[in-house]
Amino acid sequence: MGRNQGAYLDPSESILMLMVAFLLVLLNAFFVLSEFALVKVRKTRLEELVKIGNSNAKLALEMSQRLDTYLSATQLGITLSSLALGWVGEPAIARLLAALLESVDLKDNSIFIHSMSVVIAFLSITFFHVVLGEIVPKSLAIAKSEKATLFAARPLHVFWVVFYPVVRLFDVIAHFFLRKMGVNPKEHEGMHSEEELKIIVGESLREGIIDSVEGEIIKNAVDFSDTSAKEIMTPRKDMVCLDEENSYEENIDIVLKSHFTRYPYCKGSKDNIIGMVHIRDLLSRSIFTPKMHDFKQIVRKMIIVPESASISQILIKMKKEQIHTALVIDEYGGTAGLLTMEDIIEEIMGEISDEYDLKQEGVNKLEEGVFELEGMLDLESVEEVLHIQFDKECEQVTLGGYVFSLLERMPIEGDTIVSHGYAFEVLSVDGARIKRLKAVKQDQGENEA
Repeated sequence: MGRNQGAYLDPSESILMLMVAFLLVLLNAFFVLSEFALVKVRKTRLEELVKIGNSNAKLALEMSQRLDTYLSATQLGITLSSLALGWVGEPAIARLLAALLESVDLKDNSIFIHSMSVVIAFLSITFFHVVLGEIVPKSLAIAKSEKATLFAARPLHVFWVVFYPVVRLFDVIAHFFLRKMGVNPKEHEGMHSEEELKIIVGESLREGIIDSVEGEIIKNAVDFSDTSAKEIMTPRKDMVCLDEENSYEENIDIVLKSHFTRYPYCKGSKDNIIGMVHIRDLLSRSIFTPKMHDFKQIVRKMIIVPESASISQILIKMKKEQIHTALVIDEYGGTAGLLTMEDIIEEIMGEISDEYDLKQEGVNKLEEGVFELEGMLDLESVEEVLHIQFDKECEQVTLGGYVFSLLERMPIEGDTIVSHGYAFEVLSVDGARIKRLKAVKQDQGENEA
């Protein structure tokens, strides 16, 4: 009997150890909460709180800017509290259970009593540790990252100061091994890739933090530098030019029929562009100099860019030189197209139309599964309208160019190509250019080109 009394703790001592174990679970929960909150909280929100004088936010912001060392502190805290919990909690529960089992006349089976009490104690500690010490604080930190960070900032900082030598030692050792593996611990710290930014925008859009227009503008801005002049320029064939070799009346007639703001001014052909004529200059000269019959007096300069140039670089050049029109040239030095600042801005803001623009989107739905489309419609728009996906390596930019590449000859009205579950019929052509097409959805099972 004396042996049994020495094997188990006094009930009051066991209860004290259980209370210590519970406190260790809470301590573990605090470090888990701190870790996830620091990772999840938005620095921009902390900066806003700092501006209104929140002292905890100021400390939290400083901690978020030194994330590695404070995360090391949370890991140290989690490890210490977990080890202490196993050391204190499991024996306390095991001894209480053993005493309980002995009280129900199982004294003669000491091996069974010990085994059962250890297993039950281990499962109990594991349950409380995982649920209360890990899952609950983690979920709370993710859901309320701002409040959790402000709550944890000061006590975590105190812990970091007290254990700084240990934390620093762990950081140095960890960074040593990371560098040996070719990883820079500071690389990309606090940065987001373009795809990550798009994901953040998508999540903000779903949560209602930003509206669809704001989301579209941000996504367009992210893709801005990846867009080339070739993708958004007015192609050579669609350029309406004024010609030095035309009479004044012929050029004025072109202006009256086309209703554009800017006109390339060429000499003989589109490969010999002299400059650009702005309708505003033409009108002011016509009013104040009625006898003016020479367009050379109002020709403006144009910047010249290759078709592969990024539109972000072109925009910078336009702003620097205060010229809003660019002549796009191909690899052989010939004219590929025309690009204006409005074209570039529309890549971010979306289509900009005024009262003089034609209300033409290039798509006319005739009936279910039947569409009339402009040949100049870009393939991305075609994908959205027809719910199809073109090959990412496709070199063509417009639907007309895509169908032309499949025909492999000069197009004529009535030509039909089947591709991606649609029959594309050529409705009208202008030389080698396909102007309009009809897309008819094919029956299921029909072969694609």
